[in-house]
Amino acid sequence: MWIDDVRVALLRYGRQVTVPVPSGPHRVQLRWSPVWARLGVNSETLHILVEPGEVIRFDCDIIKGLFRQTILLRRLGDPSTPALSGSGAADARVLEVTQMMHTEEWLGEDVRLIDNHASPAPVTRSLKASREWARTLTLGDSRSQTLGGHVGANLLWLSAKGSIEAELQRTLSLAIGSTHLFEEEISVTVPERTAVRIVLGWKRIWQCGEARVLLPDRSVHMVPYQVVVSVTFDQKIQDVTSLPDG
Repeated sequence: MWIDDVRVALLRYGRQVTVPVPSGPHRVQLRWSPVWARLGVNSETLHILVEPGEVIRFDCDIIKGLFRQTILLRRLGDPSTPALSGSGAADARVLEVTQMMHTEEWLGEDVRLIDNHASPAPVTRSLKASREWARTLTLGDSRSQTLGGHVGANLLWLSAKGSIEAELQRTLSLAIGSTHLFEEEISVTVPERTAVRIVLGWKRIWQCGEARVLLPDRSVHMVPYQVVVSVTFDQKIQDVTSLPDG
């Protein structure tokens, strides 16, 4: 246990400790011991203000992930703890984000024709490939992990989707919904007496990942997500000199 970046106690499973501190602002964090540091993620740092004579209580959980374990530190009775809002939407906290593979989504083709079949000399043409794209975020179905969650956690997760999307946007530092323009110059040399067709096959690139999300009922969900990070294209050059429309 660390307070104001000073280790004040060594905690083990089921152990409680009382740490006297002067009144005023403090920072509280739980960290893994050096032996286990590579296998675990420290808790977030909680900022507290201790009034004279006040006793502030905390508890913690160890959240098991695929590769690492995360310490979850909570202030008991904290009014800022996520809860159901008046609209019924739930606030969620993203504990950890794991980025995985990239996938491609086919968007269609652009076709350009360069007709040089009537010329006795090669010709070089510059083309501009351009496409506008939007940074889109989508969530998959959640998988609940055991952490004292309730039977109705799935319904709570559904109501928290908007909060999860907002949290992921902050965690990934991405402007979800923003539009971007992809542009690239293409130079093509067409031999004499030749006509070619330039085919640009456009693809949208998605970054896939998984977020470990804590809901107000203390249930933890693994939420798959994917976000658009760019667009690109494959280029094909087809000789159409002998075709009727070439």
